[in-house]
Amino acid sequence: MGQLMQALVRLGAAALPPTIHPMVVHFPIALLYLAAGAQGMALVTRSAQHDRFWDRAALWLLTLAGAAIAVAAAAGVISAESVHLTPDTRALLDAHQRDAVLTGLLALASWVLQVSARFPAAGRSWPDTWSLLGTGRGRVTGAACIAGVAAAVMVSITGTLGGSMVYRHCLGIPTRTCQTAAPPTRAAPP
Repeated sequence: MGQLMQALVRLGAAALPPTIHPMVVHFPIALLYLAAGAQGMALVTRSAQHDRFWDRAALWLLTLAGAAIAVAAAAGVISAESVHLTPDTRALLDAHQRDAVLTGLLALASWVLQVSARFPAAGRSWPDTWSLLGTGRGRVTGAACIAGVAAAVMVSITGTLGGSMVYRHCLGIPTRTCQTAAPPTRAAPP
């Protein structure tokens, strides 16, 4: 199995540009922020007349974020094949990968918590017009929202570390365009 994965990574590295990860990573970032916002709106706007729009939106956004996370992770593994790593940048890449896995696990936890939560019975206060595959599931709960917000925070931390690898350590940037000198300073205000 390990040889098959290595062959797939080599094939991806040969077929795709080395900058594929930075090209696709913005999708899970945006989707996780939107999902956390939709979960928050679902909790804030909950009422007897609530039509479950925010619950549906949050679930779809989390589902799309999960797919985007998988694509970005695969692209990251492929992009990592084309960079030269020093001991310092290897440590940064390891931390970036660890934080990305944690982000994905938090997003998955949020999705599972939301899918496993039932809406109130149809006769009580909520019309049973929508639920996940008609099971009455897919409700945003406080725990799902907390996990979603934690995933959004972690994707921010992960992205900051990834940006640091590019802009401070020039990973993935051709050496002729990267200047490793001190970063430019801002001019003092007049």
